[in-house]
Amino acid sequence: MDFIAKFTEKMLEQAPAYEVRGLLTYGDVLYPLGTDTKVLSTVFELLTRPLIQEVAADSGLLVHEPDYQNYYPDFTLLRDRDDQQKIAVDIKSTYRNFRADNAWTASFTLGSYTSFLRNPTKNILFPYADYAQHYIIGFIYTRQLSGNSAPCLIGERSNATSPFGDVEWFVQEKYRISGEKPGSGNTTNIGSIVGTSVQDFSSGNGPFSELGEPVFSDYWRNYGRTKESRPYANLPEYWQWKARGEAITHRPN
Repeated sequence: MDFIAKFTEKMLEQAPAYEVRGLLTYGDVLYPLGTDTKVLSTVFELLTRPLIQEVAADSGLLVHEPDYQNYYPDFTLLRDRDDQQKIAVDIKSTYRNFRADNAWTASFTLGSYTSFLRNPTKNILFPYADYAQHYIIGFIYTRQLSGNSAPCLIGERSNATSPFGDVEWFVQEKYRISGEKPGSGNTTNIGSIVGTSVQDFSSGNGPFSELGEPVFSDYWRNYGRTKESRPYANLPEYWQWKARGEAITHRPN
């Protein structure tokens, strides 16, 4: 299945609105979202879920979601549990970092490189080898920090402002948008490329795009947790390390 083409078709056809203002209680009180990135990530996941389910149904596939937090992926498309061609779909979101000239950059974290890449059943819904494809559906938005954040009645919902706007999206294979450096500071997350437009991500021209998913997996599988434990810090050093014959199945965490 060409997941990129089928998901793109659904998105263009249905054009989901991003006018999400808050959480509605049974008593018709609306609590504005705020700017917490984890909350906003959940919003994009909720908006995307029905489209993924439609893509799966059109292809005769099921959709499974993990029962636990911090499990990969957000959605698994499969024929049955024994399917060896499962499709992993993760939802990612980030905001634009604007510069003085109003140009912007954006990047994503693409999951841990010390979990299922090294232990194929750690923090993953099905064994890593069961997945044939790994996709990222990414959302880039502009933060809107001003506005009313106080709860209001549903009839006054126009007073609640959205914390994000100017949303753009893309869908691409994960390895094609991966960078060579970790993301989010000192954590063990794979960092994406740094883009200056959504097209940088949708085109999927990252450093691993020509090398393929196996090289991407091997690179991050052997990437050290700390600077001192890393046998390489970029692709040229990785190839030198491989040439020296020091490669092992995986490095200690």
